Amino acid sequence: MIATIILAIIIFTAFFYILYARFFKKGNSGCHDCEDIGCPLVNSHQESRKK
Repeated sequence: MIATIILAIIIFTAFFYILYARFFKKGNSGCHDCEDIGCPLVNSHQESRKK
């Protein structure tokens, strides 16, 4: 019973940490950085298709 509670706490803590780090953390570099300069992955993919 105690092991189940500890395991649930670990799983939920990891889930909420990932959720926080992905969506709510301030200063997180995400896709908004690419709006000014373009996304390097998309640009390299388009260059390889042109060849």
